[in-house]
Amino acid sequence: MKNPADNEIFTLDIPPQLDIKAVAKRVTTGKTSPRYHQMLEELAAATLAAAHPVGLYKVSHILKNDGKKVDIDGVTFTSTVLSKLFEGQETVIPFIVTGGKELMEMVSARGDMMKQFYLDTIKTLIVANAVNYLKEYVQKKHLMPKVALMNPGEIEDWYIVEQHPLFSLFGDVEKRIGVTLTKGGVMHPIKSRSGIIFANDAGFETCHLCTQKTCPGRRVKFDPEMYKHYLGKTV
Repeated sequence: MKNPADNEIFTLDIPPQLDIKAVAKRVTTGKTSPRYHQMLEELAAATLAAAHPVGLYKVSHILKNDGKKVDIDGVTFTSTVLSKLFEGQETVIPFIVTGGKELMEMVSARGDMMKQFYLDTIKTLIVANAVNYLKEYVQKKHLMPKVALMNPGEIEDWYIVEQHPLFSLFGDVEKRIGVTLTKGGVMHPIKSRSGIIFANDAGFETCHLCTQKTCPGRRVKFDPEMYKHYLGKTV
């Protein structure tokens, strides 16, 4: 029997977090001056003060999985990779996280391309950290020893337009946390992410399937064998 709380949509206020060393690693390739570090710290402090990340998630159930499509709470998702990852699973956690409109409204000095680049990187990392916070929160609260997550558009097999069925699981997302979707599946505010958290005893990471060699957010190496297993082809 399902727990009545399984149908509940949870809203989570997330404390903004940022590692200045991680920012510096993303935006520099060598030694930098004290002035640079001061500027980076000032930008980081101002951005953290403005950011108010918030997330939505719900405990959802897989009703059907035919190897190409997955029915989650009556909503169909089309992805062979998702189908393979969810084999034998009954419960998954869809989520949406945003840094908020205050984060997007922050701008750097007009015409200063370097500051704009630094600020954009800081915003990106704040949202990435917010997603990690929500993932760890869900993992502990719902007693999931090992988890992974996938985002629509993150790999070639699960297209970004799948944001629409994912959003439909949460009703009026704009009213709940102020996030909207374009027809093509792009979220606004742009510094937002959505996806599905799932049990992951095999140690899967989407980076295993990513062929982009210069991705700054890469966590693990590309794995050609896993690519072949999940996507049914070689590169």
